[in-house]
Amino acid sequence: MKINWGYRITIVYLVFAVGIMVMVYLTTLQNRDLVSEDYYEQELDYQRVIDQSANTAALSTPVTISRKDNQLLIELPAEFTGRSAKGKWTLYYAANKEKDRSGNFNTASGKYALSIPENTMGQFMIKLDWEAGENHYYFEQNIFF
Repeated sequence: MKINWGYRITIVYLVFAVGIMVMVYLTTLQNRDLVSEDYYEQELDYQRVIDQSANTAALSTPVTISRKDNQLLIELPAEFTGRSAKGKWTLYYAANKEKDRSGNFNTASGKYALSIPENTMGQFMIKLDWEAGENHYYFEQNIFF
């Protein structure tokens, strides 16, 4: 049986239309989380982060982050040994906001151990925002679990 060219065009058009509908359906299944709900306010406040990052860059050594078993070991530069430092840490997971974690830390030794949940896997960004005396500091680094 021979198919007329008119039928061929109709079949191609229908296959194309069904393909588009399938693509639209698949896009509705994707997770569309925003990085943060108040991203505009955070963008306006970003000069503070730039200034704090400059303070961190002026320190004698960088912040050291290492992993040991189920702990993330954060070591602040030597300037913070014997000096009280308090701040906030955030583990940011770009693919799923359900995996984000945050908390506060307080240290006088310049070292802090952060417990990592058991099944934590993937690329995270750790963000540290702390103060010691009158100065404020900010540090971020990508880490893999």
